[in-house]
Amino acid sequence: MPGTEALMAQQRLTIPVDGANLAAVLHLPEAGQRWPCVVAAHGLLSSKDSGKYVRIGEAFSQAGLAVCRFDFRGCGESDGSLAETTVAQRVADLRSVVERMRSHPALSGRVALLGSSLGAYVSLFVAGQDFKIKAVAAWATPANLDDLAERPEAVRAQGLGDSFIAELLSARYRRAPVGARYCLFIHGDQDELVPLDHARHLYEASLNPRQLEIIPGGNHQLTDPAHRDRAIRMSLDWIGRYL
Repeated sequence: MPGTEALMAQQRLTIPVDGANLAAVLHLPEAGQRWPCVVAAHGLLSSKDSGKYVRIGEAFSQAGLAVCRFDFRGCGESDGSLAETTVAQRVADLRSVVERMRSHPALSGRVALLGSSLGAYVSLFVAGQDFKIKAVAAWATPANLDDLAERPEAVRAQGLGDSFIAELLSARYRRAPVGARYCLFIHGDQDELVPLDHARHLYEASLNPRQLEIIPGGNHQLTDPAHRDRAIRMSLDWIGRYL
C-alpha cells in the first residue's frame, strides 16, 4: 500500500479537449525540482485507475519520474460516451494530455509515453506526429485492428458504436504507423487477444533505437505480478535512457 508521502505526491487534474474534460492523476516524485513526465495511456475498455496504471504511477515516481495517468473520453471519470469513441478521438485526447504536461509548472517539459493495448497503439500515432516525444514503451500492442474491423457486432457488444466501426472500415487508423523510433515493445507470449506476431511486426516496421522484449507466459494484461513488475522495470530502463 502507498504511504502518506506517496498519497501527498498525487495531484488530480482536469484537462480540456474539444469541449470535454479528461480526468487525470499526476504522480510527482517529490517537491523541489521540475521532473520529466511519462504519460500513461490505458486500453480500450480500461481506465487510469486499473491496478496496472496505479502501480506504474507508484513505481515510476519512486524511481524519479513523474507519471500522468488519465481516462480517455468515455472511460472512467472523464466526460463523453464510450459509444462515441474513435481512435482519432483518443489520439486527440492523448495529445492534449501531453501538451498539458509540457506546460505544467512542476514538470520539465520532457515527455515520454507508456501505453498498453489500444493505449499503446494510440501512443505510436501520437509519437509519430510529435517528434518531441522522447520515448515510447508499448505493451501488448496490436499492429493492426483488422480483427475488430472484421467483427463489427462484437465491437458493438463491447459498447462501442458506429463511429468506431466506420473509422476502421475507412482504414484511416487500421494499421499502426511505420518508422517509429525510440520504441520498446513488450509482449507476453501467451497473449490471448493480440498474437505475439503483432509485436514482431511492429519491431520490424520501426527504426533504431528500438527493442523487443517477450515475457514468457505473459497474458494480454500481464496479470501475473511478476510479469507486470518485469515490464515496469524494462520500461523504466528504456524510458530512463532518453527522458
